[in-house]
Amino acid sequence: MPLVVPTPIPAYPPAPQPTDDRVSFSTKAFALAAAYEPQRLAFNTALGQVYTNSQWAQTKAQEAQQAASSADDSADAAHVSRVAADQAVQDVRDAMASIQAGPVASVMGRTGVVTGLAERSGPIYTKAVSMASAPLGQWASYNDGTGAGPDWPTSLAISCWNVFTYGTALRKTQRASQVLEGTQQGWIFERQLHDAVWSPWQRVLGDRTLIELSAGGGITTSGFLINPSLGSVQQYGIQTSVTLSITPARSPGDQVTFCAHMQGAFSITLGANIALPIGASLPTVANGEMLMLIFTAKYDNTWYCSIGGKYPG
Repeated sequence: MPLVVPTPIPAYPPAPQPTDDRVSFSTKAFALAAAYEPQRLAFNTALGQVYTNSQWAQTKAQEAQQAASSADDSADAAHVSRVAADQAVQDVRDAMASIQAGPVASVMGRTGVVTGLAERSGPIYTKAVSMASAPLGQWASYNDGTGAGPDWPTSLAISCWNVFTYGTALRKTQRASQVLEGTQQGWIFERQLHDAVWSPWQRVLGDRTLIELSAGGGITTSGFLINPSLGSVQQYGIQTSVTLSITPARSPGDQVTFCAHMQGAFSITLGANIALPIGASLPTVANGEMLMLIFTAKYDNTWYCSIGGKYPG
């Protein structure tokens, strides 16, 4: 509602006076009486306008009060923001001062001592400490000249492994790299933790470390199950007549080379999930000879068998 200017109230006409003659007195009296009603209407109009203006003033006062309250809230919020900004600036200054002074306990949540922005050497352990307990989110060094730890990637007697462990407390990936000069220098292994169970180490192959994983032992039972996940090249001494079978393929294209070293006059037969070339059969292998069999997985979890030949055992 807009603010209005009250309508002016007109003045009354001159009132009759005792000294007036009869005609003047009568004329003034009638004129005064005739002015009463317009005067009443003018008063009512002016009062309505004054009331309207009072409502407008009250509305503006409420709006001003609300604006003042909002201004107070904004001032409080601005003060809180300024305090937070001042604290953030101070934190950065403190961190910079600590880094420049060094050493500090951690940078970006990583443990270890740093000077400036260059991290010092990570923790160093011997075989008395398992790699499974390596710190999460950083690297560590495992060195020993008297043998390997029980969960180290290889049994190398004198070794130095740089180990990096990342992930979460129950879902970890751990990578270990051999440092010392020798046959295993540059070998890289990796394993994963699922809840409380670590997977076996698997070697990450490079152009200097392309050596297939080997497994072996002796076969003394009439049935033997070849498991390609134990090694892509497997060498076993045959100490009895045996039927060879293979676990289901991990995926089409899975393969394993099996070397059967005959340690007596025994026979070898193949299980139902292995197919020889058309028209082919396994040769007779004498004591002291080795028969090489190359198994390649088909798409349906059965296996092709290629006969690599007989060799001196």
